[in-house]
Amino acid sequence: MKKVDGVGKDAPTVTNEFGGKQSEVLYRFDLLDPLAMFEMTKVLKYGADKYGADNWRDIPIEEHLNHLIIHAYAYLAGDKSDEHLSHIMCRSMFAQAVEIDSEKVKDFG
Repeated sequence: MKKVDGVGKDAPTVTNEFGGKQSEVLYRFDLLDPLAMFEMTKVLKYGADKYGADNWRDIPIEEHLNHLIIHAYAYLAGDKSDEHLSHIMCRSMFAQAVEIDSEKVKDFG
């Protein structure tokens, strides 16, 4: 069973300056740039349509990082044939998620 830290019945509570109580916030999703997220999700949709929605989960971290680096160098070289920064965002997220999943397997496997 997946559990996200700071979310759920056991989350610590805080009281704001007006006396309102709520769960303590451990995350800052409000800092994500909305337009960058739209660009990244365009690439996610393209990949899901082409390869399958969760195909990336079957790819090792090293391969995600290699593709990330390829996109970074292509961008730095001035290549405009692809959405390189959006691909970098996706590959970074993929590598992080695969790492998190592999840690769970190690912990519970």
